[in-house]
Amino acid sequence: MSLIAALAFASGFTLYSHIEATRFGLPVPVVIGLIYMAVIVCATALSTYFLPGLRRVTDTVAMTRLAFALWVAGTQSHEIAASPTISAAIVVGGAIFVLQTGSLVQKLAGNRPDFGFVPHIVGNTRLFLAWLDNACEYQGARVQPVFAGKTPRTVV
Repeated sequence: MSLIAALAFASGFTLYSHIEATRFGLPVPVVIGLIYMAVIVCATALSTYFLPGLRRVTDTVAMTRLAFALWVAGTQSHEIAASPTISAAIVVGGAIFVLQTGSLVQKLAGNRPDFGFVPHIVGNTRLFLAWLDNACEYQGARVQPVFAGKTPRTVV
């Protein structure tokens, strides 16, 4: 929840960073960021309490909201952010796109990536590159066996 609060504050601050006024002794972007944070954290807490299956969606919406705010600030397209319908469609549509792309990648790669091959690659690479520098052989380096395949090999 604290990540969502930080993302909400950052997006509210970024969307209104072009305003150089103060309210309540604070710059307007800070006030708007705090309001964004309070409203979005309450809405997220209620939605995840009543619909716990939407937790991934609320996290993704928080990230796309910040990405939208950074895009608006970078391109100075504040008129797009002024329209609630267009900005909500972009933020929610972006979240749906990110979630669908992530699930597609998961389906293509399987549910869990298998990184069991990494020690074999490291061991075989060290074995292959051992001939380049044999300085460790006459400096008293230890040689340890590596079982990268069916036969044991030594790695320097």
